[in-house]
Amino acid sequence: MALHLLKRLQGVAEMTLFVLVAFYGVFRIAVDILIFRLSPSEINTPDKFSAKVFSKVWPIVSPITYKRELETDVPKLVASASGVVVEIGPGNGNQLGRYDKKKVTKIYGIEPTTELHSALSAKIRAHGFQEIYTIVPCGIEDTDTLRSFGLTKGSIDTVLSVQVLCGVPQPKEMIGRLYALLKPGGRMVVYEHVRAVDSISRKVQDTFQTIWPHLMGGCQLIRPTGDWLLQAGMWDTVDLKLPEQDDPWRSIPHVYGTLTKPKR
Repeated sequence: MALHLLKRLQGVAEMTLFVLVAFYGVFRIAVDILIFRLSPSEINTPDKFSAKVFSKVWPIVSPITYKRELETDVPKLVASASGVVVEIGPGNGNQLGRYDKKKVTKIYGIEPTTELHSALSAKIRAHGFQEIYTIVPCGIEDTDTLRSFGLTKGSIDTVLSVQVLCGVPQPKEMIGRLYALLKPGGRMVVYEHVRAVDSISRKVQDTFQTIWPHLMGGCQLIRPTGDWLLQAGMWDTVDLKLPEQDDPWRSIPHVYGTLTKPKR
């Protein structure tokens, strides 16, 4: 019981830390406006404000997230990506060092937060991916831009998503579009935080959910992403670890693994 309580407290402490960092991001935005580095018109909608806060927050919390992922299956999942890869929301390039260069032939990083492109480009150069990595400056919903980069139905071998589907708009529809991008036999490789299964953890999520999306680039704590992945289309094989198998006591449990599209 004491161990379970400790896990709960650790989860709440981590979420509180992220919120405090986000408020620091809000402070930096206010300073940028006061010194005329930022125009109020750039944050005049909830979505613009949230995205701008996230662009300030992510460089700070990214190293923490990177280290935590070392204790998970994320490195192994990223290394399994092969062929032509679409990485959803690469951010500042945390996953680049985890790819197996012998397996991948092309990587498209779909990253709508342009403030992160400079750091992402630096990581691309540092890891020697200049020849095969292309930054796609839009969201999954922008089908016209995706098409201009050659990202069409049945064109992708691997879709990689690491803690990103929590924040995309119209997530169920977007997951369906990702499924459509996969070639026959293509794989969706995911590591996503989802709705908790434990009642107390759900209450914690519900409490933080009131402000979390507004400070974290639209990230939602309570999405049933695992269900939506399974419902995206027909799968030949499903190798997913579900929240109840992960750790039901965690405030932010995950669903992770691979889903493979039928070859025909």
